[in-house]
Amino acid sequence: MNFEIQVSGQGSRTTSLSILRNKVRKHALSKAHTQAVKVAEQQKEAAIENAVETMTESYMKETEAVFRTAYHLAKKNRPFSDHESLIELQELNGVKMGSILHSRYSATQIIQHVASEMQSKIISSIIASSSKLAVLIDEASSLSHKAVMTVSIKASIQEESPEFIFLELVELENQRADGILQALLTCLTNAGFTEEWLHENWVTFVSDGASVMLGKKSGVATRLTLRFPKLFVWHCMNHRLELAVSDAVDEVNSVNHFKTFIQKLYSLYSVSNKNERELVNAAAEVGSQLLRIGRILDVRWVASSFRTVRAVWTSLGALVQHFKNACSDEMRSTKERQMYRGLLDRVQSPEFICDLGLMYDTLHELSLLSQELQSRSITLLRAEHLLKRSIRVIQSFKESPGEKYSEALEAKQTGEYRSIALKTNAKLKSINPGQFLQSLVNNLEKRLSFEDETIMDLSILDQSKWPSKPSIRHGEEQVKRLCKRFNLCTDQALNGMRDLLEEPSSEPKDLKPLMNCMKTFPVGTAECERNFSLMNNISSDKRAVLLISNISNLMMININGPPTSKFDPREYTRTWLKSHRAASSVRSRQCSVKAPAESKFVWNIL
Repeated sequence: MNFEIQVSGQGSRTTSLSILRNKVRKHALSKAHTQAVKVAEQQKEAAIENAVETMTESYMKETEAVFRTAYHLAKKNRPFSDHESLIELQELNGVKMGSILHSRYSATQIIQHVASEMQSKIISSIIASSSKLAVLIDEASSLSHKAVMTVSIKASIQEESPEFIFLELVELENQRADGILQALLTCLTNAGFTEEWLHENWVTFVSDGASVMLGKKSGVATRLTLRFPKLFVWHCMNHRLELAVSDAVDEVNSVNHFKTFIQKLYSLYSVSNKNERELVNAAAEVGSQLLRIGRILDVRWVASSFRTVRAVWTSLGALVQHFKNACSDEMRSTKERQMYRGLLDRVQSPEFICDLGLMYDTLHELSLLSQELQSRSITLLRAEHLLKRSIRVIQSFKESPGEKYSEALEAKQTGEYRSIALKTNAKLKSINPGQFLQSLVNNLEKRLSFEDETIMDLSILDQSKWPSKPSIRHGEEQVKRLCKRFNLCTDQALNGMRDLLEEPSSEPKDLKPLMNCMKTFPVGTAECERNFSLMNNISSDKRAVLLISNISNLMMININGPPTSKFDPREYTRTWLKSHRAASSVRSRQCSVKAPAESKFVWNIL
């Protein structure tokens, strides 16, 4: 069968052709032919695929809306149970949110998926660019009394300036050096770092000064350097600053007496609401400003100690008035009134005022240094400069007293400070300024030494240390040693160094890898402390049952993720749909708005 149109009968050729043309015309005008042409055109335009894509796009948008809602929970530290209520609110506002993925269990899975994808993207970018890597760790206990370790890294993303990145919160099976080491290496391996890549690009390891971390015989750092010989180990400068201050306090006994008295003031007002209320009233009586008194010279960082000294200095008038009121309060016992009399005699003495002024000036300078060392952008070279400057300032206090200590000395001569009559207290032994300041300087120089060869080599990048007319080969040996240790291209770095020597104001492209390597070195573990602060905000008393893995996922999004307004969930939903269902899927149990458990008639008129 040839499927050709043939003429019936045996007419002439002209008649046959006329009949054929008539049949073709009738067929062309028929509904069947019109429908066939339409189908053929639709096939060319891929209408079916477009319809499916349009339907998929609709499903994607609804799933993206659910993802964005779950992401918002992670960024704002909201509980997973808020997911359902937020979706219900958006549906009431007319937003299509699908019919599944509305439960808190779905929110947990979505956040886990987003966090995992984020980590994968970050690590892939670092590995692909062979960025130099710094690893910071610190350990603590969660509210659920589990030993955990926070692991952060610092690396360059897309060849830009290095930045801190949260990697994972790891639950420790034991807190011995071998357990911490195994947990750290497992964390790095699971993230995607191979041992070969780490040998090439892992440049520094930073931790606090705990013996389990930096023990010379079997600490974590010692074990790591046996496995990675070129690894540079660094002790957090903020912790070393605290140790230096603690050593100075131990060497000067009179500082311990001052510390004990401030701790007594803290205990007096922190455990008694009555005393705190009376202090507020006393401040109102004398028109004195009042700041909260905290601990001093304990495990907290030095900036916290300064805030306490500043609070006592600012609230001195209120303290004196409160102690006077308590001394004359007949409702108190004789023993209690005597205690307040002793406190009053101390705070009214010129010896205490001078000690307070000296500690104010000293801790203020150390507080400025501590806060600078906590900055995310600070480098080792900048930290060395700030440390030496702070030491010079503290040394200058021996010859030229600071602002507050000068005020205290003047008050001692006049016998009056802020309308407070001062009375010498023979029982008090004042702090010897020269002894305390020299002890502090000695311990700062001892604890915060920058004598390591690598640090001295890095200092060649600090132009302030160059001679007035440096040779074109200035710093050549140092650059070679740095490149050899950290696996950088020597010829490229030398060429960049010579460009910099010729034009000190320039930023040679060839020197950028070495500069980024230098910037990768963290000064301290302040980032780990920030991580623990966030962990405590997430794992509150009401959320103490959260798994460590879920806390880690929330921290990953909260720290590394962009703001909700800049978060694009499309890529995350596409990878999600490869193994999960869309929010509009009809193959799962459908969610619906729950009716309120109770109903009130007053609602009818509201």
